[in-house]
Amino acid sequence: MRIFIVILVLVFVSKEAQAWGFKNGVLHNSIWLEQAAGVYHRESRKGRYQLTYKEAKAVCKYEGGTLATYDQLEAARQIGFHVCAAGWFDKGRVGYPIVKAGSNCGFGKTGIIDYGYRVNKSERWDVYCYNPHAKECGGVHTDQQKVFHSPGYPEGYQDEQICYWHIRVRYGQRIRLHFLDFDIEDDTACLSDYLEIYDSYDDVAGFAGRFCGDELPEDFISTGNVMTLKFISDASVTAGGFQLEYIAVDSSTISENYTDSYT
Repeated sequence: MRIFIVILVLVFVSKEAQAWGFKNGVLHNSIWLEQAAGVYHRESRKGRYQLTYKEAKAVCKYEGGTLATYDQLEAARQIGFHVCAAGWFDKGRVGYPIVKAGSNCGFGKTGIIDYGYRVNKSERWDVYCYNPHAKECGGVHTDQQKVFHSPGYPEGYQDEQICYWHIRVRYGQRIRLHFLDFDIEDDTACLSDYLEIYDSYDDVAGFAGRFCGDELPEDFISTGNVMTLKFISDASVTAGGFQLEYIAVDSSTISENYTDSYT
């Protein structure tokens, strides 16, 4: 009987172990990571902090998702999801995920900066949605190398898109961004549709450039191991979109006289 129980325990542990993996120096649960990747941040087309609780739920529902739960938001944070913007999540709660605290972000703390359950649902914040089956518009990337693109590419992106991609590689590495294709509605100041690059965990600091038109942006190399991309489209005129590749590179291999050899 005792042997039978031991066998059952070993089978259970074996099955559980298969779901876990050692990546980037951290023991991860693969199922958990897949779920975490479905968390994303949205703001109103009017700008930051413009959504009531009712409107926040409508934003997530429109994209086929739901308000993220606290656990889903924390799971995403654990793999690098960092947004310095308070938003609604499940059950009328407000907060934001912080990987690295800054002077204007996190109050010196890391984790979920939790504003608690809001009594006044007419307060205006951003929103955190969850939809593991619709990751096309933004996402969290921790791979050493990956190709991704704007929603709908190459057929064209839709109107009124707000997408964030957060890239995080190992400490001591930097991120090399290389554009493969680029076609975003062109205007003189890139005010209609555009892609922004931030050399940072979020779109609060580290602004590196805003791009539109059909000219390929030059390769960009981050100063640290994180990067954020933000894509915006307005209510009229669309284009083909973009496709890009990033690769993690060791800081020691990059010099000030670095010459691009990407082919």
